[in-house]
Amino acid sequence: MVKSRSDREREHFDQLADELGSVWWGSVTKAGQLRIDERGDLAIVQGGLAPGRRVLEPGAGNGEFTLRLAKSGADIVGLEISPRQVEIAQQRLASFANVTLKVGDVTQLPFADESFDAVVGNAVLHHFDLDATLPELYRVLKPGGHFFFTEPNMLNPQIAIEKNIKFIGRKLQNSPDETAFFRWRITRRLRGYGFQDLRAQPFDFLHPGIPAGWIPVVRRLSNLLSHTPIIQEIGGSLQIYGRR
Repeated sequence: MVKSRSDREREHFDQLADELGSVWWGSVTKAGQLRIDERGDLAIVQGGLAPGRRVLEPGAGNGEFTLRLAKSGADIVGLEISPRQVEIAQQRLASFANVTLKVGDVTQLPFADESFDAVVGNAVLHHFDLDATLPELYRVLKPGGHFFFTEPNMLNPQIAIEKNIKFIGRKLQNSPDETAFFRWRITRRLRGYGFQDLRAQPFDFLHPGIPAGWIPVVRRLSNLLSHTPIIQEIGGSLQIYGRR
């Protein structure tokens, strides 16, 4: 029997949970933690997260990014296909009354139409079947609701190598079907499903493998390069923003 993409993703992240207790090696380094902090701050601002707002985080994993979002005071609903990752997330976020975690598939969201003020996430869209997922994310957003994700940039040399040479990707814990995005292609696809006010901005030259002592200098350099025309195009990530 041929496994679906969802089945392969579930198995991959269940296995990572059992072996490592984390989703990706880069999330446990000091530089990696700083990158997640910065992405959480971006999501809070760009997604308009605040008390009284209801927010969906698809692909919530083990709750690493959810933890950052929860500090906004918004009501966060984290959806994750891997039951083992959800178990870890529930332990991590047990003290947050504003967080609900569910096992589920992003291609069949168990939520009513127009039930979220924002949909946000970090490094998860590139794991999804976009043709099945984007209509669902659009459906559950309220009119005018925010859509914000940070995702790998295919123009970055390392990203291009690991996403296109599969045996290298496997060594870096890539799942079988994950990819990365060209900014003009992802905005075109989002527009095709009805999203508006779209932009995809390349940024980030702070690699998670940077030694701790180098972080202050590399962080300043990353900020400079992220705002330098042409060079910014090869940043490691994209900020992808839209509205319903």
